[in-house]
Amino acid sequence: MSSDNLLTPEQAREIQEQLFATYRQQTNRHVPVHLPRKDFWEMVKRLLTTLDLQIHDMIRKHGADLRVQNEQKRQANVRHIASELARRRMVAMMQHASSQSLRMATSASDVATPLPPIDWQKADAAERALYSAIEKEMDKFKMTIGWREMQDGLRGEMEFVEPTHKPGTMQLDDFTEETLTDHAPPSLVFEDDNPEPMDTFDEDEEDRIAALEWDAYEAAQDPSEHEPEQPSQSPVEAPSQTKEGRHGAAMELAPSTDSAISDDWMNEDEPTDEASPKIRIRILKSFDDPIATADGSELILKAGDVHNLDETMAQWLIESGTAEAAPL
Repeated sequence: MSSDNLLTPEQAREIQEQLFATYRQQTNRHVPVHLPRKDFWEMVKRLLTTLDLQIHDMIRKHGADLRVQNEQKRQANVRHIASELARRRMVAMMQHASSQSLRMATSASDVATPLPPIDWQKADAAERALYSAIEKEMDKFKMTIGWREMQDGLRGEMEFVEPTHKPGTMQLDDFTEETLTDHAPPSLVFEDDNPEPMDTFDEDEEDRIAALEWDAYEAAQDPSEHEPEQPSQSPVEAPSQTKEGRHGAAMELAPSTDSAISDDWMNEDEPTDEASPKIRIRILKSFDDPIATADGSELILKAGDVHNLDETMAQWLIESGTAEAAPL
């Protein structure tokens, strides 16, 4: 390995201190903190390479003595801190990218408030490339699951129309190696070269069927096609005046001399109800409660009393043992 990639003891100590300080700042943060230099991870790699070569050189010269063990502990500690710092920064960038991508407006007139952007002037270039890749994957994920339709419903489908581009369209990022913006370039939707032909109809199929059914219904309900023709009748002649000069209608309204009102209906006898036969009975048992007779009156039964009752009630009292027949 070239000696240009190795660090001097002073540089190695400085990079190690920067690594530990950045790790302490990132421990309780949910957003990526500023790095002390843009080539931070490159310098961390050179630090670990320098430590590794120093350990091998010391083992070759002095063997595995106490100084070698101290350098090995130092190397293991640097590797652990670098791994934890990278993990925490990756989690913070993923959280920032997903939160920014999935933030939605609360109503149609509002706009989602963006999160504070990351200052890429104080971040590593490799981290910026990773963040752009995360944004691309988030956009693909949202398109796959239909995120806009889930959040906006019909409003999102009607208001948003994905623009299409001609095949072969290139973006500005394709003409330069440098990143133009802080965000990843949007994905392009290309037009289909050979779209499938679609069947065209002059009118809607449902409207056509409904029109046919309505015509059939009107034909069935038209009475002119089913009623037979009736012979025309001659017009009624207008009434003419009589010889005396009177109008015919006046004669029709005049009272008839032949008809007379009969008063026979007043002489008709009113129908009389036929008297139902009565039976004379003698009461054998007394009752405190009265009973109702056929004419609706109440009758108190006392032993020894004689009553003339209708045949139905008299027979009922005789059969029940309450009374006995007492003919004259």
